Amino acid sequence: MKSAFPSGDEPYKIAILLLEQFAMIAFSSTVEPLREANWVAGRRIYEWTVVSHDGNPVRASNGLMLEVNAPIKDVDLSAIVIVCSSFNPHLYTTQPVLAWLRRQARRGAMIGGVETGAYILARAGLLDGHRATIHWENATSFVEEFPQVELTNGIFEIDRRRFSASGASAAMDMMLCMISEQAGQKVASGVADEFVYNRIRRSEAPQRLPVADRLSTRNPRLRRLLSFLEKRLAEAIDVGEMAVVEEISEREVQRLFRVHLGTSPKAYHRRLRLQRAQDLLRQTDMPVSEVASSCGFGSGADFSRAYRREFARRPSDDCGVVYLLDR
Repeated sequence: MKSAFPSGDEPYKIAILLLEQFAMIAFSSTVEPLREANWVAGRRIYEWTVVSHDGNPVRASNGLMLEVNAPIKDVDLSAIVIVCSSFNPHLYTTQPVLAWLRRQARRGAMIGGVETGAYILARAGLLDGHRATIHWENATSFVEEFPQVELTNGIFEIDRRRFSASGASAAMDMMLCMISEQAGQKVASGVADEFVYNRIRRSEAPQRLPVADRLSTRNPRLRRLLSFLEKRLAEAIDVGEMAVVEEISEREVQRLFRVHLGTSPKAYHRRLRLQRAQDLLRQTDMPVSEVASSCGFGSGADFSRAYRREFARRPSDDCGVVYLLDR
């Protein structure tokens, strides 16, 4: 993989933009490798400025407040800009933030995001036609809202002048990749050693364990069936189709799910589709009817009944995405 991280005169100047409810662990995984790289190399390879939209302290998702160095208006140009955000990024995607990011891009900065930072970049139109990644919980809604972005399941992505990391540990891998290319593999390995980080992952490493591993099942037939269902959340799958795929009887399909998971194949798959529906309702402004259809429910009434049984609430109770772009 050929990276586009800038090379040239040190120190490299980096601006890290914190948005409200940013994940402290993701921020630490972004900035601490820079500090450690300077120490390992014995010279100042990186200089960074932590900014907020107005220069005021920013509250992290754990409730702690973090002081910043400056407001975005005071940062004219950085070689690299990193957006660090987490929960509800749509609530903090303001017009001043978008305008500042676009201005940095026009001036040649390499721009990236950590965890849900890709959402901010996509809202600014900076990821159109690029590969990107985002935390797996936000992937479904991201694809619906930004079809012009090539979303991957990798832990991080670097595509021309854009980059993104899907979470905290992924940010560590991405920063080590950057350090390797700008300061050399010896420095990157030294940083990893200091953090007792004994395996630097490649960008294409998957974000999550396979569903069968998450459920701690080793039965090969059930593992294949679980993978089959997880890839088909836009349609209702009956037991007959599953039996054909695995070339076993419908009774055996039922037995596998009952013995290993304590549920029926139909109930298991319906739960997956309802969880996807809940993500869409909470993270996008898609109408309930459209969400129902995209998750394989033939009618709004069927969807509402299933949703209430699963979550003890109506689908409309989970709607309410509000875009505050004019703050």
